[in-house]
Amino acid sequence: MQIEFVNHASVLMTHGQVALLSDPWYNGPAFHKGWRLLVETPDDRIRELLSRVTHIWISHEHPDHFSVGFFKRWGDMIRQRGIKLLFQDIDDQRVAYFLRAEGFDLTELTFGKSYELGKDVSVTCFKDEFYDSALSVRMGDTHVLNLNDCAVRTIARAEEVRAAVGTCDILLTQFSYAAWKGGRENRDWREAAAQEKLNNIKIQAEVLEPKTVIPFASFVSFAHERNAYLNDAANRPEDVIEAFLEAPFDLCVMQPGDVTDGRVRPGQNAAAVAYWAAQYDRAGQDLMTYDTVDEDTLRASFAKWRERVFANNSRAAMRLAQVASPIRVLQPVVVHLDDTGQSWRIDPPRGTLDKTDDPADLTMHSESLNFLFSNSFGFDTLGVNGTFEEAREGGFSRAARSISIENLNNLGIRFGPGLFLNPKIVGIFLDRLRGVSARMKRKTA
Repeated sequence: MQIEFVNHASVLMTHGQVALLSDPWYNGPAFHKGWRLLVETPDDRIRELLSRVTHIWISHEHPDHFSVGFFKRWGDMIRQRGIKLLFQDIDDQRVAYFLRAEGFDLTELTFGKSYELGKDVSVTCFKDEFYDSALSVRMGDTHVLNLNDCAVRTIARAEEVRAAVGTCDILLTQFSYAAWKGGRENRDWREAAAQEKLNNIKIQAEVLEPKTVIPFASFVSFAHERNAYLNDAANRPEDVIEAFLEAPFDLCVMQPGDVTDGRVRPGQNAAAVAYWAAQYDRAGQDLMTYDTVDEDTLRASFAKWRERVFANNSRAAMRLAQVASPIRVLQPVVVHLDDTGQSWRIDPPRGTLDKTDDPADLTMHSESLNFLFSNSFGFDTLGVNGTFEEAREGGFSRAARSISIENLNNLGIRFGPGLFLNPKIVGIFLDRLRGVSARMKRKTA
C-alpha cells in the first residue's frame, strides 16, 4: 500500500490493481474567486496520474473537493479509461446528476456499507454534519482514514467514528481553518480557529490511534483583495510539526509527488516544510478582484432566486416562520454594496428586493450579491470565501437565518409541514450560528 500526495486534499492510494484518487482540484480559483491553490498541478502530471487511476472518490460538493473544471477538462480520459467515480448517497442529487450527465461510471456509497474495489481493497463512507463525508480505506493490512474537512472536534464525535470504522493506521486530516472568521480586526478569532484545528488533530489521534498522521486539505490561500487578510493566522505545516513534537504518532508532511507507506523518510518533513514555505510566501501576489454588477442584472438574478425559493418552500410557511418563530428566521436583511453605494433590503417571504437607507447587516461587492442570487449554494460560498464584512452586530447571524434559505433547501430542509423532521441538521445549523455570534460579540467587547 502506498499513498502519493498530489495537491491540497488529493492523494492517490494504491494497492495491487487498485489506485484510488481523492478530491481532484488541480487548477483555477474556487469559492467565487476566493481561494487559490498554493501551487497548481501541471497538465502532464495530471495526464500521467490518470493513466494509473482506477477509482476517484469525491468527499463532498465544495469546489476544492468537487472541481467541475477538472471533470470537464479530463472527462474524455476518465471515460476512455473506465475510471469509476465514488460519491456519497444523499438526497441532494446535484453532484450525482452532473456526473451521470457527463457519462461517468458513478457509484453512490451508502453510509456505513463496505464496498469492494478489488482484491484486498474495500472502502466505507460515513457522513459528517452538513456536506462532508469521510472514507475508511482498507488496503491489505493497512487501514487509512481520510477525514478531509470532517468536523471531528470532540472526544464523543471521535468515538462515534471509531465505533463506525475502528482505529486506523494512517490518518489524513485538515490542519487549518477554511472560512470567514469575523472581519479584519478579529485576528483573535482566526488564531483561535487555527488552534482549534490543531486541537482537533490531537483529539482524533487520541481516539483513532493512528501510527501516522498526514496533515493535508489546507494547502490553499485566501486570494482576493477582500479576503487576503484571512491568511494572517492560518496554520502552516511547521506549526503542525511544532504542535506534535512529543506526539505518540509520526507526522508525515508531504509535498506534490511524495510517496509514503506510512513511514516518514529522513529529511522528508524538512524538505516539505521548505517547499510549502516558498509557496506561502508567494501566495499574496496577484490578488483577484470583482467587477461591478449593474442594477438591472442584480434584479434579474434576484427574480430567479425568488422563483427557486418559492418553488422549494411554502410561502405561507415562510411568512408564518417570519412572524412566529422564536429564533427570528427569514427576517428582512439589508446588504450594503460598497462598490455602488446602494443598500438593498431583501425580504424572502415577501419576495421583495428594495433600495433602502436602513442600517446594513452585511457589506459586500455587487458581484458577491449577484453570485448569491445566481447560485443555490451562493450563501455557503460567501461564508467560506469571506469577501464580505459584518456591518453591525448580529448582521451575519441575521443573514444566515434568512438569505441562506437555499443552502437549507440543499440539505433537505424546506419551509413547510415537514420542516422539523430533521432536528439534528437544524440543531447543527443553529449551534454554528451561536458560535459565530459569540465570537463577534467577543470582538465588539
